[in-house]
Amino acid sequence: MPPDYTLPFPGPDLAEQELRYDYCYAKIPPEDRAGIVNMAWERGTAAARDVFARYDGEGNFFVIAERSGLSCEEVDKDYVMGDLRYFSDYLSGQKRIRLYTRSIALWAEQNNMDEAAARNLILSHEYFHFLECTALGLTSRLYQVPMLIIGPFKIGRTGIRALSEIGAHAFAHAYHQLLL
Repeated sequence: MPPDYTLPFPGPDLAEQELRYDYCYAKIPPEDRAGIVNMAWERGTAAARDVFARYDGEGNFFVIAERSGLSCEEVDKDYVMGDLRYFSDYLSGQKRIRLYTRSIALWAEQNNMDEAAARNLILSHEYFHFLECTALGLTSRLYQVPMLIIGPFKIGRTGIRALSEIGAHAFAHAYHQLLL
């Protein structure tokens, strides 16, 4: 599939870069990296197809969220912490998604995107995280590495958070493609 440059989320060609940002990246054997990226991407893509079919091609994620029992809160804030700007978050125990509207407005402007379309796209990304917590299981836990390695000793296990982000990017990307 050719890259979709109209969508300002990483496509499959940038998914491995997303994995490199994970603090556990160095613990992943090089021979496993492409496979786990593909696994996460395919999981997000499959979930997008399922949701698209379940909601008869509905393109408005505010409608999908409401039908799923999720509440969406729009917070008038540019949420920046350290060097990172946050656009949204999913609060699993509350079945609630927060959208940071000033952050989204800046992102939409930088990507020549309508603000409503940007909110919908970001909401679709968070909807995948909702699916992980309620139906799919966490994509980040499908591949685990030792928490701590001291010489020959490996202590504990932890998932790869970036895999959930790759799955969410794939979900948003695939859903967008289905709407075209």
